[in-house]
Amino acid sequence: MGIIPIYEDLSQPVGVCVGEFSTLFYFNSHKNIFCSSSEMSTNRILSSGQGIPNRTVTSSGAASFYTSDGSIIGADDEDESLHENHINPVRQRGESSTINDQIYMSIFWQGGRLGLAYYDIESTQIHMMMDSAEHDDFSLLQRVIRQINPVIIVLSSKQDDRLIKTLKPIVSMETEDETDDVLQFLPSIDFSADICKRRILNLDLPSLPKHYTESERTLYISSLVPFDNQCMIRATGGLLKYLEKMRVGIELEDTDVRVPILDVKTFTLEDQLLLDDIAFSALQIFHKELHPSVYKSGQTGAKEGLSLFGILNRCRSQIGSRQMRVWFLRPLRDQAVLKQRHDAVSFFITPRNIEIVSALSDNLKHVKDIQRVLSRMQQSQASIGDWQALYRTTYHAISIGNLCKSQSQSIDIFKKVSLKFGEELHRVANLISKIVDFDEMGIQNRFVVNPNVDEDLDEKKRRYNGLPDFMTQVAKEELNRLSEDITECNVIYLPQLGYLLAIPKPSDGTDDQYAMEDLEFVFMSNNMLHYRSARTRELDRLLGDTQCDIQDQETSIMHKLQNSILEHTKALLEVLELCGELDCLLAFATCAKEFNYVKPKLVPENVIDIKSGRHPLQELCCSPFVPNDVCSGQDYSNIKILTGPNACGKSVYLKQVAVIVYMAHIGSFVPAESASIGPIERIYTRIQSLDSVSVGLSTFMIDINQMSQALKSATESSLIIIDEFGKGTEMVDGMSLLCGCLTYWLEMGKRCPHVFVCTHFHSLINQHLLPKSPKIKYMTLETVHDGEELLLLYHLVEGHTNSSYASHIALQAGLPQEIVKRGNEVSELIRQNKPIEKVDTEGTDTQYKRSKMIVDRFLELDLDNDDLISFLSNVVLPISEGQI
Repeated sequence: MGIIPIYEDLSQPVGVCVGEFSTLFYFNSHKNIFCSSSEMSTNRILSSGQGIPNRTVTSSGAASFYTSDGSIIGADDEDESLHENHINPVRQRGESSTINDQIYMSIFWQGGRLGLAYYDIESTQIHMMMDSAEHDDFSLLQRVIRQINPVIIVLSSKQDDRLIKTLKPIVSMETEDETDDVLQFLPSIDFSADICKRRILNLDLPSLPKHYTESERTLYISSLVPFDNQCMIRATGGLLKYLEKMRVGIELEDTDVRVPILDVKTFTLEDQLLLDDIAFSALQIFHKELHPSVYKSGQTGAKEGLSLFGILNRCRSQIGSRQMRVWFLRPLRDQAVLKQRHDAVSFFITPRNIEIVSALSDNLKHVKDIQRVLSRMQQSQASIGDWQALYRTTYHAISIGNLCKSQSQSIDIFKKVSLKFGEELHRVANLISKIVDFDEMGIQNRFVVNPNVDEDLDEKKRRYNGLPDFMTQVAKEELNRLSEDITECNVIYLPQLGYLLAIPKPSDGTDDQYAMEDLEFVFMSNNMLHYRSARTRELDRLLGDTQCDIQDQETSIMHKLQNSILEHTKALLEVLELCGELDCLLAFATCAKEFNYVKPKLVPENVIDIKSGRHPLQELCCSPFVPNDVCSGQDYSNIKILTGPNACGKSVYLKQVAVIVYMAHIGSFVPAESASIGPIERIYTRIQSLDSVSVGLSTFMIDINQMSQALKSATESSLIIIDEFGKGTEMVDGMSLLCGCLTYWLEMGKRCPHVFVCTHFHSLINQHLLPKSPKIKYMTLETVHDGEELLLLYHLVEGHTNSSYASHIALQAGLPQEIVKRGNEVSELIRQNKPIEKVDTEGTDTQYKRSKMIVDRFLELDLDNDDLISFLSNVVLPISEGQI
């Protein structure tokens, strides 16, 4: 039998029947070729990936394999041309495949937080990006998609429409596939938090021992996956559901075969410094304070407390504060961008530029967040306040643009403002200024159009404004036509009814007397008779509903103006973004001048060299603050081990190192005399234990998880801060774990991260538990101790201390002196390996005498003849209770 042609659509099976054998070839969407034969017990993958051999079978049973370079293996010469003609389309498709065709991504966005996960078929690993702040501009998401370039994006069926609208143009631009093929939707229940967490806990990882119980599996996987990142967990769970549903990579395997997953890892963008929520909390980057009133104790009553964001946020506008929060949540590693920010701050703190700084600040406080205004304009719901906010924003933005254009274009923010604040912004401002009458809007409480915009509208307004005098004249003329007994009449206008003649009701009149010659009675109200005359009918024909016509025409003009403004939405949003960036830089400059911060030097080398560094929060709370140096990497040791008394400032020093590095990576100046900082990719902290019943982990297990993440993921560009690790368990076990971690990093050699540790395990040093290495340096904070008094100097020096001086701190904290004294005695006995005797009191003397009496009576007891039960009840119990 001949060869059946191979289909262009790789999702179709191709079959070949050869003699007594039937062979079926399947081509899946990943360009893997599966072979199923009547003589084969299981399906077999013939090839996968880039170099795809293509197979045909001839009537003689000969098999030929075509490799990606066109060579033929095992083919008869006479069949060579025939096979290549048939197989060529498949080979071309295989050659065009790329590694990015192997990546499946899942996205979950909720509450301004973005979670991501993707599966790489090549490495069979799941990579997760921890929750990140993401607004509806989705700038972070766009960078992630450009970096990863997935072939499939999995979403919830109830995902926000704003995310879908943003993804469609990105997908169509980044890939050649149809949008409907790339975006795949699953039911929202598949993204449920509890269900997704269970899916992750049920992962069958090769590194997970088979004998582990359910609780042990939970503990192990929780050391790999930070479950406090809810959006990331839901994105990962949805991805796992899609992989199992579509059986990615195992389409022809048995149903009990699961999608292979070797490992789960966290990732971040190439240009971003990564911190998790625990690090943000431990370093006090953000700190919410709830309102003391029980009526405002909810989230709406919370305000920013003493935190790094709280002291640096000096923005004059709402968009500036929002942009600064984004900068804080997304610290950068891109040194070019950071240097541009530092240069701008340097320009703003220069004394000769104080006038331009003041002018920019004054204009920025009038720039409003007009995103909601534009949104309401799309729905034709813009209020008077919205129009005023939009006009003030565009007016002051033009002023900001003019100020920036007059400055040196070597400053990046001035250059960007000069380019973006152009004709479109002027056009919007001119349109609003020309068309909208803000004075009349405030009086009439509705949209009002300026004169000289529409001639027809102006004519109607002139007629409407002249109506009172005109109607008075008409009323006089009508009165002359009426009978002499009518001494008063008025011409009035009523919407829907038109112009009417109002005549007072005669005191002796009846209903039959309402009819008047040449007048049509309409109604009576408040003793006034209303008629329609020939003249009022003429007024209706000439003037009509003038007021309604004016409002309708102004509404029509408003809609046209809204549409014209909305055409420039992109330009307006860019203006807002640049105003926010400028506001942040001015805020950094204000803080740098006020707190005496300096410009950090960003270097490509893997080094942290800080002279006289200070903690930005601690120096505000205590005065004077003692600065200390930081030296790590290259010619300096990478691992610093700090010992010292309690409350001597070790924890403050550790946080100070991390906060200074963090500040340099958001574009701020730093609290130091000088600072040279290399690129840091992530900051790990083991300082704060955010334990909770809902987590299901002990405090020590949470500490272990934090260390586990640092051990598995830290590189030479990581900064690790460890504060008293191991204190949550038995001392020897905790010290052993700490030694093991430090030894592990030490053995990494040149890839050793920057590690700062403070500990009270003095045996670590005294017993030489760590190997001697130039990469380890022991430090302590200087103290003066004269036997009774302890003076803390808070100055970092080389060396170590042999005591934590806990008794001195206990006395300062107010513990009773006799308790502290007894504690010192017990500590000294343990140190000398001597037995600890109980404190002699009246109670112990009495107990001793009773015990001696029981022993004496027991020695007099005849065990062969006396009744033991009677001895216990009549002697032992009464004596122990003091009855004898």
